[in-house]
Amino acid sequence: LGGFFVNGRPLPMALRIRIIELHHSGIRPCDISRQLRISHGCVSKILTRYVENGSIEPGTIGGSKPRVTTPKVVEYIRLLKCSDPGIFSWEIRDRLVIDGICNKDNVPSVSSISRILRSKTPRSKSQLELFDSSYFQHCERIWW
Repeated sequence: LGGFFVNGRPLPMALRIRIIELHHSGIRPCDISRQLRISHGCVSKILTRYVENGSIEPGTIGGSKPRVTTPKVVEYIRLLKCSDPGIFSWEIRDRLVIDGICNKDNVPSVSSISRILRSKTPRSKSQLELFDSSYFQHCERIWW
């Protein structure tokens, strides 16, 4: 389109404001795109965000998602596995919600649960002795 913009980088705020001004004056997105030499997809994305929530700010680049598996959740996952070694990750996921440890919006994925279980989770009573954590000692008192 002949613009001087870098792919993957946010559009300057002055251009974002100009897109909104042109939109308010009744110009179609495809014409805004040609006039400002910005891709139609970029114009549409900015207008959609503006219409949905009034924001013309760029989205965040990179960063990490908030961590769902708090120490309490990890402890409970390991306790469930310790108390029932044959339990599947998807069953643990269901139990986290049923038991009120997580809700359906913040429960860890099955793959996250499997990763937690692979990371130093004891698989037998002899392996339990290698750990000092209170929940494993609690598990040992209940089940052995």
